[in-house]
Amino acid sequence: MKSYKTLIFIIVVIVLLAAVCLLFPSDGVPFLGRRLFFPTLKEVLSPEKSVSVDEKMRALEESIKMQAITDSINTARETARQDSIRFYKKFFTTHSARFYLPADDYSFFDTLFEAMEQCKTDSSIVHILHYGDSQIEEDRISSYIRQRLQEQFGGMGAGLLPVMQPIPSASVGQSASGAMERYIIAGMHQNRAPSNRYGILGQFAIMSGNGSISIRSQNYSRTQDNVKKWNVVRLFVGTNTTPLSATLISGKYSKTKSIDAPKSSPTALTWYLPSPTKQITINLTGNAELSAVSLDGHYGVNVDNIPIRGSSGTFFSQIDDNSISLTAKTLNVRLVMLEFGGNMMPSITQNNIQNYMDILARQINYFQKICPKAKVILIGPADMSTKIRGSLQTYPLLPTLVEEMKNTALASGAGFWDMYEVMGGENSMIQWVKNNPALAAPDYIHFTPRGADRIAEMFYESLNNYYEYYKMRKK
Repeated sequence: MKSYKTLIFIIVVIVLLAAVCLLFPSDGVPFLGRRLFFPTLKEVLSPEKSVSVDEKMRALEESIKMQAITDSINTARETARQDSIRFYKKFFTTHSARFYLPADDYSFFDTLFEAMEQCKTDSSIVHILHYGDSQIEEDRISSYIRQRLQEQFGGMGAGLLPVMQPIPSASVGQSASGAMERYIIAGMHQNRAPSNRYGILGQFAIMSGNGSISIRSQNYSRTQDNVKKWNVVRLFVGTNTTPLSATLISGKYSKTKSIDAPKSSPTALTWYLPSPTKQITINLTGNAELSAVSLDGHYGVNVDNIPIRGSSGTFFSQIDDNSISLTAKTLNVRLVMLEFGGNMMPSITQNNIQNYMDILARQINYFQKICPKAKVILIGPADMSTKIRGSLQTYPLLPTLVEEMKNTALASGAGFWDMYEVMGGENSMIQWVKNNPALAAPDYIHFTPRGADRIAEMFYESLNNYYEYYKMRKK
């Protein structure tokens, strides 16, 4: 075929395809029980632009941090103070990484900050409960926030851990042996117990006879430094139907704690080790419900990573109050973070979204009741992509879900952090996956460890702005 004929053929094909693009129904056509779609001319002529998420996130991070204002001959101290106030108030009202707070009360976190500041002076501890779905598994997000807060206020160790842990963690390795069975209230691994005494983790183990729990620190490249050692160990026991003996062994250290008689109420057994350790074993004898183990320092802050795979955060109010109260009081819980919504997204409709909001409101109210000193923060889901007309796009109702979650949190006296907006909003997940190196997994739902750290950094820096504002108001 001569070259001009080839050119004419190509032009004709392009014209025909353009005509199909213009004339093909936007809602597709039915075919053998399916619906066929064809791209519009706009979609063909407007290819996706390549955007560096790293560059966008760096710019966003810099916008969170206030530039240092130095007093000088030409800058009076009061002028610097007013500049700082203007920066913080602009951040609190306009920045995508800000917290949405009830009645725009910028002092919302003051009691948390006061408690964390007192850790060193009072040799006290503060715990932050971080509940979530598989997005926070392996100690993602929690570990970064924990490290930064421990650097700031003191503390060590991984915090609360389940007695039996089937999901690997980047922070600690665990094993359990003996006559134990694990029960969990919700999620993909749900195994309902004969009672509702699930404890602060929403899961516990029933031991009948002898058992052993071993915990060691991990040493991966992404394992944070402060989580690798601890010198205070607590074992939280729900009920015990026989006397219980628990011997903790770490190197040459060995000490036995016991509950001498059957007990129907929770108990906390505590070991204060002479020096920080990286590995422990607890040997147990008796019949008991084992709720959790906690690894801490003598003072400081801890962030407890509590993932419930497959959960939408609707189950907490079903847990017996007494199985949580002692643990929350012992660990001085001052903040509860509820990071959910992603698992609900595929089934959300305009008809059932309000029902989900009503359930979330009950969970917020539940924590406000059993942890009266703690603030509650609802964290919205990340952007999530699904195929629409053959192309990956944000779930159509995701922005609506996020907005409804924000309104529910504020109406319930809780704060809200908009992870979807922080990522960049609509279709941002696609860019996070395409970023080099990738910040999200090819399932277009979960973060990579690197992406989890970026989100956690944004969360921490935002929270720290409220802390800096708190300190400035105290002066």
